[in-house]
Amino acid sequence: MDPIEMTRDRCVHIVDDEAGVRDALTVLLSTAEIGCRSYSSAEEFLQSVPFTEPVCVLLDNQLPGISGIELLKRIIDSESNSAVIMITGFGDVPTAVLAMKAGAYHFVQKPFDAEALLSTVEEALARTDRGRDAQRERAELSARYALLTKREQEVLSLLLEGLNTKLIARHLGISARTIEHHRAAIMQKMDARSVSHFVRMAFNIGRFDGTSGNGA
Repeated sequence: MDPIEMTRDRCVHIVDDEAGVRDALTVLLSTAEIGCRSYSSAEEFLQSVPFTEPVCVLLDNQLPGISGIELLKRIIDSESNSAVIMITGFGDVPTAVLAMKAGAYHFVQKPFDAEALLSTVEEALARTDRGRDAQRERAELSARYALLTKREQEVLSLLLEGLNTKLIARHLGISARTIEHHRAAIMQKMDARSVSHFVRMAFNIGRFDGTSGNGA
């Protein structure tokens, strides 16, 4: 693995068994001030890069051991919102089609068109940035949700079912005034600016299934 100085959000991972290709891509990316790390095999990449957040990968199809397509499938299966650009031989249309069906963001053919490749990489990096931002937002929302008491979580679930204050109070066997207090506490803990903002955050986090319990 040959690291180049870069910010974490501007890193391209190059997986290719040909040293000359890795070197050429490294030089090309450096001209656009894009950092990179290179790997000579899928196994080396898998040992070095955890799928904990989106990554941008330039991946050769023809690799010894674990193939490029197999590595692509593992990356896609990780549901990390990563962007994988497959590298194929000139005119290897079947491989390109297979890669796109497997979830590749794009594919490029050897020999590379430098301008087209850099444009594709920039688009892929933008996609991983959006995925990374979405992950961070979900993590922040999960942390806020964890601050809610069990009763507040119950009230939240019923609110998301569309029940009004009176119906929630009747369902839980407590007063409407208490429900209003719980609702205010939920809004504060979730840092919601408005009811619409609060509802959008709640559904974005994907933690609410409409069920409720019998907390105190």
